[in-house]
Amino acid sequence: MVFTNSQHTVKRFDMEIQQLVNLVLDMGRTVEQQVSRAVAAFRQGDAAVAREVVAGDAAVNRRDIEIDRSCLRLLGRRQPMSTDLRLVMALNKAVNDLERIGDEAKAIAEKTLAIHARGGDSLREGIPLEMGRLATIASRRVQNALDSLARLDVDQAWMLVRTDEAEDVFQDILRALSTYALDGELAVATVIDVALALKALKRVADRAQNLAEYVIYIVEGQDIRHQI
Repeated sequence: MVFTNSQHTVKRFDMEIQQLVNLVLDMGRTVEQQVSRAVAAFRQGDAAVAREVVAGDAAVNRRDIEIDRSCLRLLGRRQPMSTDLRLVMALNKAVNDLERIGDEAKAIAEKTLAIHARGGDSLREGIPLEMGRLATIASRRVQNALDSLARLDVDQAWMLVRTDEAEDVFQDILRALSTYALDGELAVATVIDVALALKALKRVADRAQNLAEYVIYIVEGQDIRHQI
């Protein structure tokens, strides 16, 4: 990775930076898996897997605290400047977004459990299948964001922030869901739970854009939040 190519006089600093990056990337893979399992549980109506996702959020929260403390210790000991300072600050922010992605996975799992408790068989196949489209986009965006962070690929980061195919798919599925609600094919409570699960998945895609924005901040020093 690019982080090992720095020329710090204190080589221990290079190692600490790399360890911190590895922790963040590992957390990213964990929350991505949480989202994938939550979506699978929703689509299949699998309450057991949904419960595992909910329980797994505690580990994500612990990782959030661990990395946050590591960032503070690194700032206190090394007092980094310039690109190094931007890197540590961006990683600290990235961890917050990853923790929120974990929260969205938990939310999807909780909606799965709520629907299952009311009799999940009433949920038509159309919405779970359509949700798979949105899940594929969200997962790809998170993967690309983590890849751009791992390699500090600013071109890939810019490409990510300039595209938002998730919004159109999200709106399409909501329109389809509204027809089920109007036809009375789904209970109102189920319609609400499905909509909230879809919204949580859309937020996952949005969080991926935040991660890409941090890469741009690290490499170019530009804070483009609220500008895209």
